[in-house]
Amino acid sequence: MRRILLLLFAAALIFCSTGYAGTRIHYSNDYHGHFWDAEDFEIDVDDGVIIIEDHGRDDNILEITPEYELYLNGKLIETDEDQKKLVEEFYLLFFETIDYGKEIGKEGARIGLKGAKLGLKAVGRVFKMIFTSYEAEDLERDMEFEADRLEEEAEELEEMAEKIEEMVEELEDLAYEMQRDIPELRELDWF
Repeated sequence: MRRILLLLFAAALIFCSTGYAGTRIHYSNDYHGHFWDAEDFEIDVDDGVIIIEDHGRDDNILEITPEYELYLNGKLIETDEDQKKLVEEFYLLFFETIDYGKEIGKEGARIGLKGAKLGLKAVGRVFKMIFTSYEAEDLERDMEFEADRLEEEAEELEEMAEKIEEMVEELEDLAYEMQRDIPELRELDWF
């Protein structure tokens, strides 16, 4: 189930950032996107700034800038060198995950188109069976061969999904480390 959720997350990233396909968005100064909107919080990116907004009882807004600075409700959180390194790792991995999600989305779309083409080929070959000496066994053999090739590509996509799952877990670990090591974040029960 988690793999499906991660694939849906990756697909959502693709559709949220279609206009930016092919770019490394963590280097972009004009990127805007909406990534997650749940009942309790939402995540947006505006001009390279990650904006995490809590919709809980305190309505906090946490921002992470391209300079790896943290702002809580507009106030700069002072960080030491180790804390800033954690913020940098989180920031870069966040955008790397988005970029990789876009790759997965593109690959999934490519495989989906191949699947659609395979369906059209099957329909064409059914007509071929009707009007020529092409037999049902020929159709089954040809379709099975092409379906096996497509299945191999789908397995590669699954491996990509496993990698993004690892990236998301690493992001989660970094968020825990940041919360543990940065006192202002430690007070937030939602980060």
